[in-house]
Amino acid sequence: MSGPEEADSSMGSGGQASFDNGFEPLLDSREAAPYVRLHYKTLEAKARLGLIPAMKEGKSWLFRLSLLDQYIDRQLKSNVTNHAALAPNRKDQER
Repeated sequence: MSGPEEADSSMGSGGQASFDNGFEPLLDSREAAPYVRLHYKTLEAKARLGLIPAMKEGKSWLFRLSLLDQYIDRQLKSNVTNHAALAPNRKDQER
């Protein structure tokens, strides 16, 4: 049973989440951490430094899933490296 506190979400065009009430729910650091594969304390530290978009409400850090998704996209684009080209050749190591 879904109450007003639970937003019914579905994926809209372009992979963006859309919500029936037009409001994207906020996640606390423990809820958000698995999405970015960080410990919740690491996520809070990155938010405190302004590296990850978040807002602080009282003692809690709050995150929007869509902004975390954008953060991940930026990280992936900035870390694009051809690791195969940089890795030493196995045949060279065997000699």
